[in-house]
Amino acid sequence: MDFRSDILSQRDRLYRLALGITMHTAEAEDVVQETMIRAWERRAEWPMIKNIPGWLALICRNLALDSLKRQKRSTLLQTDVASESGPNIEARDTIDYIIRLTATLPPPQDEIFRLRDIEGLSYRDIAQQLDISEDQVKVYLHRARGQIRKQIVNKS
Repeated sequence: MDFRSDILSQRDRLYRLALGITMHTAEAEDVVQETMIRAWERRAEWPMIKNIPGWLALICRNLALDSLKRQKRSTLLQTDVASESGPNIEARDTIDYIIRLTATLPPPQDEIFRLRDIEGLSYRDIAQQLDISEDQVKVYLHRARGQIRKQIVNKS
C-alpha cells in the first residue's frame, strides 16, 4: 500500500465529506489534514484494512462531527450576535438544523445520506466505499430521507 496513491488520492472526496458536515472550508481542510495524519499514524494497520476509502471516510466523518460539536459550543459562547442580520441567522439555523437531523441518523444511514445527497456520489460508489450492495444503499438512503422528512414535518 502506498500513502500517495491509496491515501492522498482520497483528499478531494474527504474534503467534500468534511465540508458537508462542518459547512466551513477552513474547518473542512483542517479535518482532512487531521484525517491524513491519523491515517499515517496507523499505517501498520493498512494491510489489514479491506476498504481504505471507507476507513478514511469513517475517520474523516468522526473528526468532522467532533469539529462541528466544537463549533456549536463556540457559537453558543459568542455574545455578539447583534451585528448579524435576520436572513443570515435564519439560513444558518436551517443549515444547522439539517446537520443536526443528519447527525441523529443511525449509522450507516447518516454516512450514506451525506455521501449521496451532499457529496453526490453514485449508488455504486457508495456501495463500494462501504462494502455493501447497491440495493442496501438505496434502502438506507430511503430510510434516512424518510426520518429527516418526518422530523421536518413534525417541527412545522
